Amino acid sequence: MGTMMTVWKILGLILWLAAVPFCMGLIIMPCLKKKLRTPGTALVSGYILMFTMLELVGIPVVLLAVYNGFTIFIKCFTPVIILSALLGVWAVRRMAKNGYELNFSMTSAIWDTSLEEKIMWILFVGLVGFQLYMAFTRASFDGDDAYYGVHGVIAQQVDTLYRVNPYTGRSAPLDVRHALALFPIWEAYAGSMSGVHATIVSHSVVPLILIPITYILYFRIGKELFEKRKGLLPVFMILIALWQMFGYVSLFTTETFFLTRTWQGKSFAGNFVIPAVIWIFLSMFDPTKEGDGLGRIKYGEVRRASEVYGRPEEKSKNTGLWLMLACLNFAGGASSSLAILLSCLMTAGFGLLFAFREKSFAVLVKAVLTCVPGGIYVLLYVALTHGILVLPA
Repeated sequence: MGTMMTVWKILGLILWLAAVPFCMGLIIMPCLKKKLRTPGTALVSGYILMFTMLELVGIPVVLLAVYNGFTIFIKCFTPVIILSALLGVWAVRRMAKNGYELNFSMTSAIWDTSLEEKIMWILFVGLVGFQLYMAFTRASFDGDDAYYGVHGVIAQQVDTLYRVNPYTGRSAPLDVRHALALFPIWEAYAGSMSGVHATIVSHSVVPLILIPITYILYFRIGKELFEKRKGLLPVFMILIALWQMFGYVSLFTTETFFLTRTWQGKSFAGNFVIPAVIWIFLSMFDPTKEGDGLGRIKYGEVRRASEVYGRPEEKSKNTGLWLMLACLNFAGGASSSLAILLSCLMTAGFGLLFAFREKSFAVLVKAVLTCVPGGIYVLLYVALTHGILVLPA
Protein backbone atom coordinates (compact mmCIF):
# COMPACT_ATOMS: atom_id res chain seq x y z
CA MET A 1 0.00 0.00 0.00
CA GLY A 2 2.81 2.38 0.90
CA THR A 3 4.58 1.72 -2.39
CA MET A 4 1.42 2.44 -4.37
CA MET A 5 0.93 5.73 -2.51
CA THR A 6 4.49 6.72 -3.31
CA VAL A 7 3.97 5.90 -6.99
CA TRP A 8 0.78 7.98 -7.10
CA LYS A 9 2.57 10.90 -5.45
CA ILE A 10 5.40 10.72 -7.98
CA LEU A 11 2.91 10.60 -10.85
CA GLY A 12 1.12 13.59 -9.32
CA LEU A 13 4.35 15.56 -9.19
CA ILE A 14 5.10 14.70 -12.81
CA LEU A 15 1.60 15.81 -13.78
CA TRP A 16 1.66 19.19 -12.04
CA LEU A 17 5.33 20.04 -12.51
CA ALA A 18 5.94 18.72 -16.03
CA ALA A 19 2.88 17.58 -18.01
CA VAL A 20 0.56 20.51 -17.22
CA PRO A 21 3.21 23.24 -17.79
CA PHE A 22 4.30 21.53 -21.01
CA CYS A 23 0.74 21.50 -22.37
CA MET A 24 0.30 25.12 -21.30
CA GLY A 25 3.41 26.03 -23.27
CA LEU A 26 1.85 24.62 -26.41
CA ILE A 27 -0.46 27.66 -26.46
CA ILE A 28 2.37 29.81 -27.77
CA MET A 29 3.50 27.40 -30.51
CA PRO A 30 1.30 28.84 -33.32
CA CYS A 31 2.92 32.25 -32.77
CA LEU A 32 6.53 31.02 -33.05
CA LYS A 33 8.88 30.26 -35.90
CA LYS A 34 9.23 26.60 -36.79
CA LYS A 35 12.74 26.28 -35.34
CA LEU A 36 11.40 27.39 -31.94
CA ARG A 37 8.48 24.95 -31.84
CA THR A 38 10.40 22.43 -29.75
CA PRO A 39 9.60 20.48 -26.55
CA GLY A 40 12.11 22.59 -24.64
CA THR A 41 10.49 25.82 -25.77
CA ALA A 42 7.09 24.44 -24.84
CA LEU A 43 8.25 23.60 -21.31
CA VAL A 44 9.99 26.95 -20.78
CA SER A 45 7.07 28.97 -22.13
CA GLY A 46 4.71 26.80 -20.09
CA TYR A 47 6.51 27.74 -16.90
CA ILE A 48 6.44 31.40 -17.89
CA LEU A 49 2.68 31.20 -18.47
CA MET A 50 2.13 29.20 -15.29
CA PHE A 51 3.94 31.73 -13.12
CA THR A 52 2.09 34.55 -14.86
CA MET A 53 -1.21 32.92 -13.93
CA LEU A 54 0.14 32.17 -10.45
CA GLU A 55 0.58 35.90 -9.91
CA LEU A 56 -2.67 36.93 -11.61
CA VAL A 57 -4.74 34.49 -9.53
CA GLY A 58 -2.69 34.46 -6.35
CA ILE A 59 -2.10 38.16 -5.68
CA PRO A 60 -5.81 39.05 -5.24
CA VAL A 61 -6.26 36.01 -2.98
CA VAL A 62 -3.25 36.97 -0.86
CA LEU A 63 -4.40 40.58 -0.51
CA LEU A 64 -8.10 39.97 0.13
CA ALA A 65 -8.44 36.55 1.80
CA VAL A 66 -7.53 36.73 5.47
CA TYR A 67 -8.67 33.18 6.27
CA ASN A 68 -8.65 29.99 4.16
CA GLY A 69 -6.52 31.76 1.56
CA PHE A 70 -4.70 28.63 0.40
CA THR A 71 -7.96 26.72 -0.14
CA ILE A 72 -9.37 29.62 -2.13
CA PHE A 73 -6.17 29.81 -4.16
CA ILE A 74 -6.29 26.09 -5.02
CA LYS A 75 -9.93 26.34 -6.12
CA CYS A 76 -9.15 29.30 -8.38
CA PHE A 77 -5.74 28.34 -9.72
CA THR A 78 -6.40 24.68 -10.57
CA PRO A 79 -9.14 25.19 -13.18
CA VAL A 80 -7.18 28.05 -14.75
CA ILE A 81 -4.06 25.98 -15.45
CA ILE A 82 -6.06 22.88 -16.46
CA LEU A 83 -8.07 24.89 -18.98
CA SER A 84 -4.85 26.48 -20.23
CA ALA A 85 -3.27 23.06 -20.72
CA LEU A 86 -6.30 21.86 -22.66
CA LEU A 87 -6.16 25.03 -24.75
CA GLY A 88 -2.52 24.28 -25.56
CA VAL A 89 -3.38 20.78 -26.77
CA TRP A 90 -6.22 22.18 -28.89
CA ALA A 91 -3.90 24.84 -30.37
CA VAL A 92 -1.39 22.21 -31.50
CA ARG A 93 -4.12 20.05 -33.03
CA ARG A 94 -5.37 23.07 -34.93
CA MET A 95 -1.83 23.79 -36.13
CA ALA A 96 -1.54 20.27 -37.48
CA LYS A 97 -4.80 20.63 -39.40
CA ASN A 98 -3.56 23.89 -40.94
CA GLY A 99 -0.32 22.30 -42.12
CA TYR A 100 2.06 23.88 -39.60
CA GLU A 101 4.77 21.57 -38.32
CA LEU A 102 6.24 21.17 -34.86
CA ASN A 103 9.99 20.82 -34.48
CA PHE A 104 9.81 17.99 -31.93
CA SER A 105 12.60 15.89 -33.42
CA MET A 106 15.91 15.84 -31.55
CA THR A 107 17.83 14.07 -34.32
CA SER A 108 19.38 17.18 -35.82
CA ALA A 109 20.47 18.49 -32.42
CA ILE A 110 22.22 15.45 -30.96
CA TRP A 111 21.99 12.20 -32.91
CA ASP A 112 22.97 13.49 -36.36
CA THR A 113 26.40 14.57 -35.13
CA SER A 114 29.96 13.31 -35.25
CA LEU A 115 31.36 10.79 -32.76
CA GLU A 116 33.30 13.54 -30.95
CA GLU A 117 30.13 15.59 -30.52
CA LYS A 118 28.22 12.57 -29.24
CA ILE A 119 30.95 11.98 -26.65
CA MET A 120 30.72 15.62 -25.56
CA TRP A 121 26.93 15.38 -25.28
CA ILE A 122 27.32 12.26 -23.11
CA LEU A 123 29.80 14.16 -20.93
CA PHE A 124 27.36 17.05 -20.59
CA VAL A 125 24.48 14.73 -19.65
CA GLY A 126 26.76 13.09 -17.09
CA LEU A 127 27.59 16.47 -15.53
CA VAL A 128 23.91 17.40 -15.29
CA GLY A 129 23.06 13.97 -13.90
CA PHE A 130 25.72 14.42 -11.22
CA GLN A 131 24.29 17.82 -10.30
CA LEU A 132 20.79 16.38 -10.03
CA TYR A 133 22.04 13.52 -7.87
CA MET A 134 23.86 15.87 -5.51
CA ALA A 135 20.92 18.28 -5.36
CA PHE A 136 18.56 15.42 -4.45
CA THR A 137 20.76 13.53 -1.99
CA ARG A 138 22.78 16.40 -0.48
CA ALA A 139 20.12 19.06 -0.05
CA SER A 140 21.55 22.22 1.46
CA PHE A 141 19.85 24.22 4.21
CA ASP A 142 20.40 27.86 5.13
CA GLY A 143 18.90 30.60 7.25
CA ASP A 144 16.37 31.67 4.62
CA ASP A 145 14.58 28.33 4.97
CA ALA A 146 13.45 29.35 8.45
CA TYR A 147 11.44 32.19 6.90
CA TYR A 148 11.09 31.67 3.17
CA GLY A 149 10.50 27.93 3.09
CA VAL A 150 8.16 27.94 6.08
CA HIS A 151 5.62 30.08 4.19
CA GLY A 152 4.84 27.04 2.02
CA VAL A 153 4.45 24.84 5.10
CA ILE A 154 2.14 27.39 6.74
CA ALA A 155 0.02 27.53 3.59
CA GLN A 156 -0.49 23.77 3.76
CA GLN A 157 -1.01 23.46 7.50
CA VAL A 158 -2.66 26.73 8.54
CA ASP A 159 -4.44 27.56 5.26
CA THR A 160 -3.35 31.18 5.22
CA LEU A 161 -1.06 33.11 2.87
CA TYR A 162 1.57 35.41 4.40
CA ARG A 163 -0.51 36.14 7.52
CA VAL A 164 1.46 34.04 10.02
CA ASN A 165 4.92 34.92 11.26
CA PRO A 166 7.15 31.96 10.33
CA TYR A 167 9.49 32.64 13.26
CA THR A 168 6.79 32.52 15.95
CA GLY A 169 3.85 30.73 14.34
CA ARG A 170 1.52 33.50 15.51
CA SER A 171 -0.92 35.53 13.44
CA ALA A 172 0.56 38.72 12.05
CA PRO A 173 -0.34 41.50 9.62
CA LEU A 174 0.13 40.72 5.96
CA ASP A 175 3.82 40.38 5.11
CA VAL A 176 3.66 42.95 2.32
CA ARG A 177 7.39 42.69 1.59
CA HIS A 178 6.99 39.10 0.42
CA ALA A 179 3.25 38.90 -0.28
CA LEU A 180 3.55 39.39 -4.04
CA ALA A 181 6.25 36.73 -4.46
CA LEU A 182 4.26 33.49 -4.59
CA PHE A 183 7.08 31.06 -5.35
CA PRO A 184 6.78 29.19 -2.00
CA ILE A 185 2.99 29.10 -2.43
CA TRP A 186 3.48 27.39 -5.81
CA GLU A 187 5.68 24.79 -4.10
CA ALA A 188 3.00 24.26 -1.46
CA TYR A 189 0.38 23.97 -4.21
CA ALA A 190 2.36 21.32 -6.12
CA GLY A 191 2.80 19.42 -2.86
CA SER A 192 -0.86 19.60 -1.88
CA MET A 193 -2.04 18.46 -5.31
CA SER A 194 0.37 15.51 -5.12
CA GLY A 195 0.02 14.68 -1.42
CA VAL A 196 3.61 15.70 -0.60
CA HIS A 197 4.89 17.95 2.18
CA ALA A 198 5.90 21.42 1.01
CA THR A 199 9.42 21.06 2.42
CA ILE A 200 10.00 17.85 0.46
CA VAL A 201 8.76 19.52 -2.71
CA SER A 202 11.02 22.54 -2.28
CA HIS A 203 14.22 20.79 -1.22
CA SER A 204 14.03 17.48 -3.09
CA VAL A 205 11.64 17.84 -6.03
CA VAL A 206 11.91 21.40 -7.34
CA PRO A 207 15.67 21.10 -8.14
CA LEU A 208 14.92 18.05 -10.31
CA ILE A 209 12.71 20.20 -12.56
CA LEU A 210 14.28 23.69 -12.38
CA ILE A 211 17.88 22.57 -13.00
CA PRO A 212 17.00 20.83 -16.32
CA ILE A 213 14.79 23.76 -17.37
CA THR A 214 17.69 26.15 -16.79
CA TYR A 215 19.90 24.02 -19.03
CA ILE A 216 17.13 23.97 -21.65
CA LEU A 217 17.31 27.77 -21.65
CA TYR A 218 21.09 27.71 -22.10
CA PHE A 219 20.68 25.10 -24.84
CA ARG A 220 18.31 27.43 -26.69
CA ILE A 221 20.76 30.33 -26.18
CA GLY A 222 23.56 28.18 -27.57
CA LYS A 223 21.42 27.23 -30.57
CA GLU A 224 21.07 30.92 -31.41
CA LEU A 225 24.72 31.81 -30.79
CA PHE A 226 26.17 28.87 -32.73
CA GLU A 227 23.56 28.43 -35.43
CA LYS A 228 26.26 28.32 -38.11
CA ARG A 229 28.70 26.17 -36.12
CA LYS A 230 26.61 23.57 -34.35
CA GLY A 231 29.69 21.60 -33.37
CA LEU A 232 30.44 24.24 -30.73
CA LEU A 233 27.09 23.75 -28.99
CA PRO A 234 28.06 20.74 -26.83
CA VAL A 235 31.30 22.51 -25.84
CA PHE A 236 29.25 25.55 -24.80
CA MET A 237 26.89 23.38 -22.73
CA ILE A 238 29.80 21.58 -21.00
CA LEU A 239 31.39 24.93 -20.12
CA ILE A 240 28.08 26.18 -18.71
CA ALA A 241 27.71 23.01 -16.61
CA LEU A 242 31.27 23.31 -15.28
CA TRP A 243 30.74 27.00 -14.60
CA GLN A 244 27.69 26.16 -12.51
CA MET A 245 29.57 23.47 -10.56
CA PHE A 246 32.62 25.61 -9.78
CA GLY A 247 30.95 29.02 -9.45
CA TYR A 248 30.72 28.80 -5.66
CA VAL A 249 33.24 31.60 -5.12
CA SER A 250 30.91 33.35 -2.67
CA LEU A 251 27.51 32.91 -1.07
CA PHE A 252 25.92 35.36 -3.48
CA THR A 253 26.70 34.09 -6.99
CA THR A 254 23.91 32.77 -9.20
CA GLU A 255 25.82 29.49 -9.44
CA THR A 256 25.66 29.10 -5.66
CA PHE A 257 21.92 29.69 -5.67
CA PHE A 258 21.48 27.45 -8.70
CA LEU A 259 22.70 24.26 -6.99
CA THR A 260 22.34 24.93 -3.26
CA ARG A 261 19.20 27.10 -3.06
CA THR A 262 17.33 26.06 -6.21
CA TRP A 263 13.94 26.16 -4.46
CA GLN A 264 14.22 29.85 -3.52
CA GLY A 265 12.80 32.68 -5.57
CA LYS A 266 16.13 34.48 -5.77
CA SER A 267 17.61 31.47 -7.52
CA PHE A 268 14.71 31.37 -9.98
CA ALA A 269 15.22 35.06 -10.71
CA GLY A 270 18.91 34.72 -11.48
CA ASN A 271 18.87 31.36 -13.22
CA PHE A 272 15.58 31.45 -15.13
CA VAL A 273 14.20 34.97 -15.55
CA ILE A 274 17.42 36.69 -16.66
CA PRO A 275 18.58 33.93 -19.08
CA ALA A 276 15.03 33.79 -20.48
CA VAL A 277 15.17 37.50 -21.37
CA ILE A 278 18.50 36.97 -23.13
CA TRP A 279 17.17 33.95 -25.03
CA ILE A 280 14.02 35.75 -26.17
CA PHE A 281 15.97 38.69 -27.60
CA LEU A 282 18.52 36.43 -29.27
CA SER A 283 15.64 34.54 -30.89
CA MET A 284 14.09 37.78 -32.16
CA PHE A 285 17.21 38.87 -34.07
CA ASP A 286 16.56 38.49 -37.76
CA PRO A 287 17.84 34.99 -38.68
CA THR A 288 17.59 35.61 -42.43
CA LYS A 289 20.84 37.61 -42.36
CA GLU A 290 24.01 35.69 -43.08
CA GLY A 291 26.55 35.13 -40.32
CA ASP A 292 30.28 34.55 -40.26
CA GLY A 293 29.98 31.06 -38.79
CA LEU A 294 29.97 32.21 -35.17
CA GLY A 295 26.48 33.64 -35.17
CA ARG A 296 27.68 37.21 -35.83
CA ILE A 297 25.83 39.16 -38.46
CA LYS A 298 27.21 40.32 -41.77
CA TYR A 299 25.05 43.22 -42.81
CA GLY A 300 23.90 43.51 -46.36
CA GLU A 301 23.83 39.76 -46.99
CA VAL A 302 20.21 38.68 -46.76
CA ARG A 303 18.52 35.45 -47.82
CA ARG A 304 14.84 35.01 -48.50
CA ALA A 305 12.86 33.71 -45.56
CA SER A 306 11.60 30.84 -47.69
CA GLU A 307 15.20 29.60 -48.07
CA VAL A 308 15.59 29.46 -44.30
CA TYR A 309 12.26 28.13 -43.15
CA GLY A 310 10.37 27.01 -46.22
CA ARG A 311 7.46 29.33 -45.39
CA PRO A 312 7.68 33.07 -46.23
CA GLU A 313 5.50 34.04 -43.26
CA GLU A 314 8.00 32.52 -40.79
CA LYS A 315 10.28 35.54 -41.11
CA SER A 316 8.12 37.89 -39.05
CA LYS A 317 6.80 35.45 -36.45
CA ASN A 318 8.05 37.24 -33.37
CA THR A 319 4.57 37.74 -31.93
CA GLY A 320 4.87 34.76 -29.63
CA LEU A 321 8.24 35.95 -28.33
CA TRP A 322 6.92 39.43 -27.54
CA LEU A 323 3.94 37.89 -25.72
CA MET A 324 6.28 35.56 -23.84
CA LEU A 325 8.45 38.52 -22.85
CA ALA A 326 5.45 40.47 -21.56
CA CYS A 327 4.42 37.47 -19.46
CA LEU A 328 7.97 36.99 -18.22
CA ASN A 329 8.20 40.62 -17.10
CA PHE A 330 5.24 39.92 -14.82
CA ALA A 331 5.89 36.27 -13.92
CA GLY A 332 9.31 37.15 -12.51
CA GLY A 333 7.48 38.73 -9.59
CA ALA A 334 6.70 35.24 -8.33
CA SER A 335 10.34 34.99 -7.31
CA SER A 336 11.19 38.54 -6.31
CA SER A 337 10.20 42.12 -7.00
CA LEU A 338 13.83 42.71 -7.96
CA ALA A 339 13.46 40.14 -10.75
CA ILE A 340 10.84 42.34 -12.41
CA LEU A 341 13.04 45.42 -12.15
CA LEU A 342 15.96 43.55 -13.71
CA SER A 343 13.93 41.96 -16.50
CA CYS A 344 12.27 45.25 -17.39
CA LEU A 345 15.61 47.09 -17.41
CA MET A 346 17.09 44.37 -19.62
CA THR A 347 14.05 44.56 -21.90
CA ALA A 348 14.43 48.33 -22.21
CA GLY A 349 18.16 48.09 -22.93
CA PHE A 350 17.94 45.23 -25.40
CA GLY A 351 14.86 46.78 -26.98
CA LEU A 352 16.76 50.01 -27.60
CA LEU A 353 19.69 48.16 -29.17
CA PHE A 354 17.35 46.02 -31.22
CA ALA A 355 15.47 49.10 -32.43
CA PHE A 356 18.72 50.73 -33.59
CA ARG A 357 19.80 47.52 -35.30
CA GLU A 358 16.51 47.09 -37.13
CA LYS A 359 16.10 50.85 -37.67
CA SER A 360 12.55 50.46 -36.38
CA PHE A 361 10.89 52.59 -33.71
CA ALA A 362 8.11 49.98 -33.50
CA VAL A 363 10.56 47.56 -31.85
CA LEU A 364 11.15 50.03 -29.03
CA VAL A 365 7.41 50.55 -28.63
CA LYS A 366 6.86 46.80 -28.36
CA ALA A 367 9.64 46.53 -25.77
CA VAL A 368 8.03 49.29 -23.71
CA LEU A 369 4.62 47.61 -23.93
CA THR A 370 6.06 44.33 -22.65
CA CYS A 371 7.19 46.21 -19.54
CA VAL A 372 3.67 47.42 -18.73
CA PRO A 373 2.65 44.30 -16.73
CA GLY A 374 5.86 44.54 -14.72
CA GLY A 375 5.24 48.25 -14.17
CA ILE A 376 1.81 47.53 -12.75
CA TYR A 377 3.35 44.97 -10.39
CA VAL A 378 5.94 47.51 -9.20
CA LEU A 379 3.28 50.18 -8.60
CA LEU A 380 1.24 47.71 -6.56
CA TYR A 381 4.33 46.76 -4.56
CA VAL A 382 5.11 50.42 -3.83
CA ALA A 383 1.51 51.10 -2.83
CA LEU A 384 1.56 48.18 -0.39
CA THR A 385 4.96 48.85 1.17
CA HIS A 386 4.29 52.58 1.63
CA GLY A 387 0.81 52.24 3.11
CA ILE A 388 -0.94 53.81 0.13
CA LEU A 389 -3.19 50.77 -0.31
CA VAL A 390 -5.05 49.69 2.84
CA LEU A 391 -5.93 45.99 3.09
CA PRO A 392 -8.44 44.11 5.28
CA ALA A 393 -6.94 43.10 8.62
